[in-house]
Amino acid sequence: MGEVEEGAALASRAITLDPNLATARHWSGWVHLCLGDVDAAIEQFEVAWRLSPLDPRIFMIQTGLAYAHFFAGRNDEASTWAATAIGQQPNYLTAQLITMACHAMSGRIEEAREICARLMQLNPPPRISRIRARTPFRRAQDIDRLAQAFRIAGMPE
Repeated sequence: MGEVEEGAALASRAITLDPNLATARHWSGWVHLCLGDVDAAIEQFEVAWRLSPLDPRIFMIQTGLAYAHFFAGRNDEASTWAATAIGQQPNYLTAQLITMACHAMSGRIEEAREICARLMQLNPPPRISRIRARTPFRRAQDIDRLAQAFRIAGMPE
């Protein structure tokens, strides 16, 4: 988690060696997202999706797009991508979390709280402090936006 910058260099190198390597584009998207460059993240996720539209892990790319749009303040677009990811992989925790955040920030509080209630059944249940401590996202504003959404949804500190 602490080596995001190194990951960025490795992903960039992989793309230089093979610009059509969907996996490198996918992970490059996540790295850019963690570093706070949402436009570059979206670009990389979209290229990965075009290169490998039938990838069985496409839900991870869709989730990345949801986070990128969420951090950019485009809750509706983020929510659409999150719903698409959940349609592919209903139990993917990362997609569940961003869906909850999108609902919370869009004023769909009851839906956000329903998701939060389901997530609280996990062992261990999610906590804002744990997410803050373990998040790979570098921009404080991104972490704060997620924390705000999670509070609205009812996630404990």
